[in-house]
Amino acid sequence: LANAKVYSILVFVMFLWGMNVTWLKVIVSNGDPLTIQTARIFLAAITIFVILKLTKQPLYRKGMPFKYIFIGCFFGVICHHVFLAYGIVQTTAMKTAIISGLSPLFTALIAVLFKDTVMTKSKLIGFALGGVGVLFAVVDDITELTNLQLGDFLVFMSFFLQAFSFIAIRRATEIISPMLMTGWMLLIGSSLLLIFTFATSLRSYGAFVSFSPFIWLVFFMSAILATSIGHTLYNLCIKHIGAAESAIFVNFNTIFALIGAALFLHEIITLQQFIGSLIIISGVIIGTSNLEERMLQRKKNRDKLEC
Repeated sequence: LANAKVYSILVFVMFLWGMNVTWLKVIVSNGDPLTIQTARIFLAAITIFVILKLTKQPLYRKGMPFKYIFIGCFFGVICHHVFLAYGIVQTTAMKTAIISGLSPLFTALIAVLFKDTVMTKSKLIGFALGGVGVLFAVVDDITELTNLQLGDFLVFMSFFLQAFSFIAIRRATEIISPMLMTGWMLLIGSSLLLIFTFATSLRSYGAFVSFSPFIWLVFFMSAILATSIGHTLYNLCIKHIGAAESAIFVNFNTIFALIGAALFLHEIITLQQFIGSLIIISGVIIGTSNLEERMLQRKKNRDKLEC
């Protein structure tokens, strides 16, 4: 895929994930967060396998990279969602947004550590601007950041450990399709979480009986659009441009989350949030500009002309 097409797909995925912030706010307020998350991920996994079956794609192939699938589901599904479900109720939405806004930087550093990418100056500036933009968009009172709680650590671990799953996804999608990788990763992870939630909080599943038609609609949109389709497309982009390059677009989550909150929760977008969004956009543009490569190419062209 050409980079322009990959970037377009990533923006669309960030739109889905940004809307999902609002969708999750709606559904997790109607029951136990981890139980709802587990059921949502399981539905997303089943959706992927149904799509694979309808399109006559294999559900299993010889030489399946189960090592990377298990690493991906452990860090990206189990650790991420368990830590997030328990952490998000013990911290503020603002601090959760800030930590998630720093997740692209975690991913980039881990990608460099595993030699999945090279950290150029333009990428570093892009990641830094993205983090500043998120900070500017969500922080109203800076003193709130100094009051650290257990929930802050759990949310941090949620996004930090998830970054390791992106490296596993990059390795696995060299062998199998991103859709097959996503399906198996979500199925194994959600099945283990189902066993855990059945054993620890079986009664919490009773909340689904009281869901209104609107809550069910939001639940299905979150599972099918944001998780099933969103993660499949994101993993496709990781396959083509790498974990770090894909991660820089995650900062767009904040922008689309603000838009979603304004549209569905009737929250007002402030001037500060608008400026923060512009900083995030600038960071993504700089981070994906490949300035060093372009400058090197210009130098080569100049040297050829001089010869």
